[in-house]
Amino acid sequence: MQLPWLRPLWLTLRHDLAQQRLSHAHCIAWQPELGSDRLIQQFSRLLLCQQPQQQACGQCKSCLLAAAGSHPDYYYIDSIDDKAIGVDSVRDLTTQLQQTSNQFGAKVVWINQADRMTLTAANALLKTLEEPTADTYFILSPRRVSSLLPTLRSRMQIHVITSPDLNALQQWLTQQLGRTISAVEQQLLQQYPQAPVQVLEWIKADNFPADRVSVLASAWFNQQRWPDIERGDWAGWLDASEQLVHDLLRIQQGLGADYLRQASLFAQAKPWLQRQGISSRQLSEWLQWCYATRKLATEQSGLNAALLLQSLWAKWHVTSTNMRSSGVY
Repeated sequence: MQLPWLRPLWLTLRHDLAQQRLSHAHCIAWQPELGSDRLIQQFSRLLLCQQPQQQACGQCKSCLLAAAGSHPDYYYIDSIDDKAIGVDSVRDLTTQLQQTSNQFGAKVVWINQADRMTLTAANALLKTLEEPTADTYFILSPRRVSSLLPTLRSRMQIHVITSPDLNALQQWLTQQLGRTISAVEQQLLQQYPQAPVQVLEWIKADNFPADRVSVLASAWFNQQRWPDIERGDWAGWLDASEQLVHDLLRIQQGLGADYLRQASLFAQAKPWLQRQGISSRQLSEWLQWCYATRKLATEQSGLNAALLLQSLWAKWHVTSTNMRSSGVY
């Protein structure tokens, strides 16, 4: 496992498998920016391998089938076009799992974005988890583990990927690039501490992302037009919205620029908070609005998430303006 922050979890999974005490159902949050996709793929191949050692052998028939993407005992379900995962997908899966393993080994199910399952689909899966077929392993990777049904969570072993601290990330990035990282690259890591894999890809491609937090801050603080967003791009803008409010909370609590994910925000945000009379309580409420927006967008199929986000920003603008005009502090 080349990503050092994933190694403790990988060693735990490998050890439990070797000791024959591995759970049949696992929950690993979908965090590809931290490399969770690599971990899940490597774990799946280890489970399917016919001659596993410290990892999948890569030489047996199962490994070759898995590498070709055609292993008959590997089942993958995902949200398509950000739509909900319906009950028919889960029922079809359950029917297929009743069959004997094609390669006479384990069967592995990976349900990506598992928090996009409808309530009916989740309940159908619950029955399968309660009475799994022999040598069948389930891996669920929701964006937010808390969004899964409590009954589902109780049937799985929940694994947590711990993000390394900034110094460790800087050392890792330096090793990957083979050189000292620049001030811009350091700032990018500070801004995206949960996405070191993505940061490395941006640097290698010399294609840095738009600074969405600064765009939102400028629109909000200067009463400018909020950005137009594509329907499929709402999640990134919602992430930036949450990051902005988190940093505003840190400033309101007396923390300096070094403690912000977006250090450049400090000079503009601190006087704005003072002018508007924004309290920590109000900022916490705005953060809860972000969480509610995400929950609504992910749990209810067919909603226009981009429109929900525009509505959230409008509420921010109205409440912050009203606080200043009414003198509420």
